Amino acid sequence: MKRVPTKWIVVGLVALLIVIQFIQPSRTNPPVIPSRSLEAHVPVPPDVQAVLKRSCYDCHSSSTVWPWYSHVAPVSWYVINDVNTGRSHVNLQDWEAQVNEKEGKEHLGLTCKLIRDGKMPPADYRVMHKGTDVSPEETNAICAWSQKFGDADDSDNDKKTEK
Repeated sequence: MKRVPTKWIVVGLVALLIVIQFIQPSRTNPPVIPSRSLEAHVPVPPDVQAVLKRSCYDCHSSSTVWPWYSHVAPVSWYVINDVNTGRSHVNLQDWEAQVNEKEGKEHLGLTCKLIRDGKMPPADYRVMHKGTDVSPEETNAICAWSQKFGDADDSDNDKKTEK
């Protein structure tokens, strides 16, 4: 069996990387309508707003700052998918996109839990974006705010009855 020289494998990989640069999903920032934003529906203290903008807005708003690597495939595919997924769960600048007020309250209630559990912002995002960690003090401020306006309890459990 004849071995393929390493040189041709490298040339093939480089050619593949060049070709995939032409497969670029859209990096969009939909228009922001202030009357649809979270702040238009729920009072957000300045300290909480600062944390949301610093640590959440890149994936959960219409004001994503697209880093240089979001233009380089295949990493761009991952980044764009993360942003689109984040916006589909909750877009803080399109709060009216919530199905109803109850869903909005559930999202606010979950904010504290996800940050406290270290799930938001995700670890890979925190590694690539220095300064996006949420301190314990900031977590406490967000939790106090989100629990005031949100609803994180499992109301379905309250409705179950014993037979």
